[in-house]
Amino acid sequence: MTSYARNIAPASEELRILVVDHHALICETLAAALNMESGIYAESATSLHAAHDRIDETARFDVVLLDYEVTGMDGMNGLRHLIDKTDSAVVLFASSANPMIVERAIAAGAGGFIPKTLPFRALKHALRLVAEGVLYLPAQHMRPTAEDNTTEIDLTPREMRVLGFLCEGMQNKEIGRELGLEDGIIKMDVRSICRKMGARNRTQIVIEAMKRGLPDILLSGQLSSE
Repeated sequence: MTSYARNIAPASEELRILVVDHHALICETLAAALNMESGIYAESATSLHAAHDRIDETARFDVVLLDYEVTGMDGMNGLRHLIDKTDSAVVLFASSANPMIVERAIAAGAGGFIPKTLPFRALKHALRLVAEGVLYLPAQHMRPTAEDNTTEIDLTPREMRVLGFLCEGMQNKEIGRELGLEDGIIKMDVRSICRKMGARNRTQIVIEAMKRGLPDILLSGQLSSE
């Protein structure tokens, strides 16, 4: 997992999202759902031409969620043109994507690939990561290294559950409410996860989990319980 040099939005600022999808219902519904979240502003466009108009009319978007099949894409040409036009992180957004297409998109400067099957809470977290400069890819689209080719980590069942919630972008208080535990206990679990995964902070925990393919397990509900 790497970072890339594009517009990086401070976490304290409003996250501005442009959703570009050829399905008007999906496009408008997702934008509306994002607008209901604190600290997020979203607009929608149902064609690449409309997306260019939104970008021209708006001072800045932090992330552009771009449906690969949206009208006007013309394969990678539309993606490259949009990337050249804006400092926003442009991310492929699709139900599924050929690994070759994803690789070509990354090579062209895309900020990653976010599947439409991602749970909404995890989607919000993915958008934050991308806005912070993290290249977001599902595990199946990542090239494992010798040290990342295993999902085995010596975590307790509760730590695995905490890790799953971290991958969804939840804060300690939210995790504590879900598990019926005090914030201090969750904080200790997060520290333990950091140590075991060799991560310095929560963002790195998620990145390391993605490199090991863990979100595919954790976000699918296959969580162990104590």
